[in-house]
Amino acid sequence: MFGASEPRLPTVPTAHLDDLRGRVDVARLRMDVERLDEPRGRPHAPEAMERAERYVTAQLEAAGWAVRRRPFAVGLAGVNLLATAPPGRDGLPVGAVAGGPARLIVGAHLDTVPGSPGADDNASGVAALLELARVVPPTPDVTLAVFDQEETGLHGSRVLAKELVAADRRPSGVIVFECIGYTAAAPGSQRLPPGLDLLYRGQARRMRSREFRGEWTIILYRQDARTLATTFGAGLAHLAGRPAVMFARDPIDLPLLGPVLGRLAPLVRDFARSDHKPFWDLGIPAIQVTDTANFRNPHYHQPTDTPETLDYDRIADIVAATAALTTT
Repeated sequence: MFGASEPRLPTVPTAHLDDLRGRVDVARLRMDVERLDEPRGRPHAPEAMERAERYVTAQLEAAGWAVRRRPFAVGLAGVNLLATAPPGRDGLPVGAVAGGPARLIVGAHLDTVPGSPGADDNASGVAALLELARVVPPTPDVTLAVFDQEETGLHGSRVLAKELVAADRRPSGVIVFECIGYTAAAPGSQRLPPGLDLLYRGQARRMRSREFRGEWTIILYRQDARTLATTFGAGLAHLAGRPAVMFARDPIDLPLLGPVLGRLAPLVRDFARSDHKPFWDLGIPAIQVTDTANFRNPHYHQPTDTPETLDYDRIADIVAATAALTTT
């Protein structure tokens, strides 16, 4: 399927999407990114990581969500934050792994690499998660996850995915925000991993027709999450315009070609570099939403990854498109 053409977009409730977009506060998104504007990570900046964790927890709780700290010591020690509807609401059990078998998990990682304040990577994703918490009332159908130790090996998301499977609480879908705030209108600002244009010719033609401008958001998915990917993508296309949305099915998931590509093609690694991958590994439908990080953003993993470089309107559109999935 994918590689020949992009998936067809379904019809979505446009009035509902417009209403949700009107509730998203762009200034508040920027405020959240600015409050997280420092290198943070337990191995290299533990005090900053603790400040970030306190801020995120306070914002989620102020929006009405119950936040659980979930320490782990697999790989490197860390703490996942899980926000759910408050215990007792709608019969939710107290102390459940993720507040119950949520229909949807939306997540983003909080840590950065050493020396980078991580506005795009990944305060953009965390800010989107916080704004989603304000726009969408707490519901047992949704869990918001703030992952730790992504930069050191996806440890936090791997722990959560395994916990959910072990507790028989598989969600029906997972959305991961990873570097979602950087756009670039200059021709040639978008690069591609070598060989990608041969595998995804339709997408490459679209990029070429727009002079490889880094204006779009890409949705990475596997076939089991196609409905989630296309419904989210249709909402984003309505809000940001169809040229702002691109799709890429994981090469390993392609019929016939997938096993060969998994063994031989280096580009497949670029589809597995964030917190969606542990869910893929356990057969949980998941999508990644991203601006392609280092293939577009010159500030990726640099001290210059700062709040003023981001496109907050695009982040707001992503929040609203996600909110529509949680309220339909």
